[in-house]
Amino acid sequence: MFVSINQKTDSLKFTNYLKPNKMPQLLNFMCSLITLFVFNNAITAQEPTLNEKGSIHIEGKWEGNLVVNENKSIGIMWRFETSEEGKLIGFMGPASKGVATIPMQDLIVSKMTLSFSIHSQGSFSGAISETEIKGTWISQSGKQLVLYMARELTQEQLRQRFSKSSDSDKIDIQQEITLGNVEAVKTFLSNSNGIDSLYGKGQTLLFTAIKKDRSYKVAKYLLENGANPNLETEGLTPLMYAVAYQNRTIVKELISHKVDVNFISKENQSAVIFAIKGRDVETLQLLINNGADPSIKIQGDYSALDLAKEENIKDIMEVLNIPYEGVSDGPYVMQTNTSRTAIWINKGEIHTQNISPQDSQIIEYNGVKATLWNNAPDEVKVLEYNGDFKIGAVSDIHGQYDTFIKLLKNNGVINKKNKWSFGNGHFVVAGDMFDRGPQVTEVLWFLYDLEKQAEEKGGKLHVLLGNHDVMVLNGNLRSVHPKYTEIGKILEKPFNTLFNKGTVLGDWLRTRPVIIKINNILFTHGGLHPDLVTKGLSIEDINSEFKQQLVESELVEKRNELGDFLHRHNGPIYYRGYFEGELATDEQIDELLKHFQISNIVVGHTTHKQIEMHYDGRIIVIDANMKSGAMGEILLWQNGLFVRGNLSGEKLPLKSNQTKQ
Repeated sequence: MFVSINQKTDSLKFTNYLKPNKMPQLLNFMCSLITLFVFNNAITAQEPTLNEKGSIHIEGKWEGNLVVNENKSIGIMWRFETSEEGKLIGFMGPASKGVATIPMQDLIVSKMTLSFSIHSQGSFSGAISETEIKGTWISQSGKQLVLYMARELTQEQLRQRFSKSSDSDKIDIQQEITLGNVEAVKTFLSNSNGIDSLYGKGQTLLFTAIKKDRSYKVAKYLLENGANPNLETEGLTPLMYAVAYQNRTIVKELISHKVDVNFISKENQSAVIFAIKGRDVETLQLLINNGADPSIKIQGDYSALDLAKEENIKDIMEVLNIPYEGVSDGPYVMQTNTSRTAIWINKGEIHTQNISPQDSQIIEYNGVKATLWNNAPDEVKVLEYNGDFKIGAVSDIHGQYDTFIKLLKNNGVINKKNKWSFGNGHFVVAGDMFDRGPQVTEVLWFLYDLEKQAEEKGGKLHVLLGNHDVMVLNGNLRSVHPKYTEIGKILEKPFNTLFNKGTVLGDWLRTRPVIIKINNILFTHGGLHPDLVTKGLSIEDINSEFKQQLVESELVEKRNELGDFLHRHNGPIYYRGYFEGELATDEQIDELLKHFQISNIVVGHTTHKQIEMHYDGRIIVIDANMKSGAMGEILLWQNGLFVRGNLSGEKLPLKSNQTKQ
């Protein structure tokens, strides 16, 4: 269940004004937070999550507890608002994140009841009273837990999330701030603790209050008693932090305490930058109304206005008085045995092109090209390769085409003309081409063509499916870039249907495997759960069962038990047990290697700052945050030796990070 999983999220694109290799840990986390908020916040008009306006009595924020047992409760947040179409929409999330970001589906609200589901997680149904909403959360596995929500929880209810209480001798100040306990904060400060000192994980009391205290009492008390509203901590100010958490109450409070709304940090960040990246129109307008200047140069000639133009979000552009010309994308090519039709969108306008169904050809519109091959793609059935050749691998491109191309060029995979130059080598893309970034279409067409180029040169490109690719194919669009939400609206169809059967890219994606073995090195997106050994499954079994049950809407019957296992959190596209949660043991890793007759498992999915070795090199993680748009690394193997290549093409040794079990 999502509320109990410590999911690692992803950093944003800070093109031209961020130095990622020197990004402080706190700033890196905040970039991840904004990504989580932004891309889970993108409800499309096609998703079945809307309810007729008329249930306005529940609009706004709710907080509550999911009761796991008598000794453990997990904090939950809800948020309801009215969409532009006049529909009620809702979001859910763990209170530990400070924001509710995960879209509710099938939302139904009456005067007395509420029900909804969360894609791939579970469902809720309950009763609405004057003071709370209480009901049952049913996880996807069938477990039923009590969930109650209120506009504001009491301290007693909040304390149910903690295993121990502060005492008079030792105050757990982080906990007491979460409880909104101003008296405990007063006592803490009276014991010669500095109001602007760093505590816990290197944060001031004000930073902790901005994130954790939903009563806002502690932050207000701290500001009224001398907390510095402009204190920069690890590249962030309290205002940037409040904007990132969309805590508008504290944004207003900081403004009233004469905060510098135009402060530019040494990391080239500002509150306006965070508002634009968070696509928070209301907060951006609030900042502008109180003197924020988006034209101030962040680095060189680059300003927040330039960032807004790159993001190209209509509402943001309107606040900043920048002309909005619409989105451009394509092609999306539909095909039958006798015809092919390409659809392009240029500045919001649709262009249709009828093309020959048989010939290999390059199609072009308004300077954008795509290569089409004349033969239909075959299902990938060969899953094991051995030979005297080099290997390269990346993962989690997430629509960052420019960064991906730069990485491949500077590490010798493609030449200056974007053509295959890896010889007879094998190159693996370990999933997640879709979501988050604005150039997914470009990435897909590039890989579609590169596969043929590699074969012609005696090499091989292996494109594996990741969880975000499977999500989009199944209609889960919560993480798509707003550009693709707009594309769906223009074409009057859900974005995922542009990759249905009968489309060039959709048919090609359906032939991709989920696992591959090359020179005794196994590649997959998330990882292999130890239970795969006890189930006695082979690589072929895993891939076959996964692929046969790939898109639920295309199945005659529901996924079977094994299909459910492979497509859920312990399956090969979701598993994170090498790095977080209940960790695999050394013995289990050895059993996996022995069972599949491999020397290493290479995975993406769980973001790290760089490519790393875990479990004494037996596990290698290659998700090096390419999704940020400013970072990325490639794993290279030759003659038994692994190295990593960075964006500049520099070859570096792999560092070992021992997983703590």
